[in-house]
Amino acid sequence: MDRPTGKTMDCFVEFFSQGDAQAALNKCLMRGSQLRLGERVVDVHMSSQDELMKELFPRAKNCTWEHGWPRITESTEPYNTGFKSFVTNEELLQMVTWADKPHRFPWFCVERYTIKTRDEIFRSTLSLVNILMNQLNRANEVYTPHISETLLADLLYAGLNVSAFSEQQRWALCKAGSPVGVKVRMSPLAEVWPFEVLGRKAGIDEDVVQKYAQILQSHPANTSRETPFGVWTAFSNEALGLDTLGQIGAHEMEMVLSMLRDVLPESL
Repeated sequence: MDRPTGKTMDCFVEFFSQGDAQAALNKCLMRGSQLRLGERVVDVHMSSQDELMKELFPRAKNCTWEHGWPRITESTEPYNTGFKSFVTNEELLQMVTWADKPHRFPWFCVERYTIKTRDEIFRSTLSLVNILMNQLNRANEVYTPHISETLLADLLYAGLNVSAFSEQQRWALCKAGSPVGVKVRMSPLAEVWPFEVLGRKAGIDEDVVQKYAQILQSHPANTSRETPFGVWTAFSNEALGLDTLGQIGAHEMEMVLSMLRDVLPESL
């Protein structure tokens, strides 16, 4: 999309395999004449994941893409501020794109984006859910044919599939969408989940998670028995100089392992 005018420019179509993509391209080329979309003449050619990622994150400075992975380079130019983030605050307004394809953001590069960026994306997602909720609640007053519970469910499920969102953030999304019947089963511990990055492994039984919560609650450093995990006094991530998800996740894991070693018998 052209930013100044808002006009749609390039469109990417993804296929399950390179062969499927080539077959679709060959079918288009066999027509011989100019291809049209309505009154517009279109040009069809083979693209790549790297071109797609470059278009999705055009303002990521000093960043190139190789097989879908970002490659960050240092610049010697005096006025080049270097790589800061994959997205800017302005681009967070385009959350609808990420809501449709949440896996396109390189969440796996946990050393390349900060907890602040993650939280801003979450707040934008939650705002979109609340906006849709308000529109659905006004359905009897204002005719909005494209606003539906299905659209809300799609946005909600997209947010829940963002691997970087914390358990508490996922719980907040479910709570925001629940009044219209969009139900997702969440752990009762999600509301009080104490970690910013660490989450529960997929497929782990609830009783296992609760058992670990009880062990952490029994740690001598716990200052309250009112929550399942307890309350511990710790330095903030900012005070420790931690800002990326990778740094914070490693610190949280080290803290948990240390607490488990303090509580569990050495024989285990």
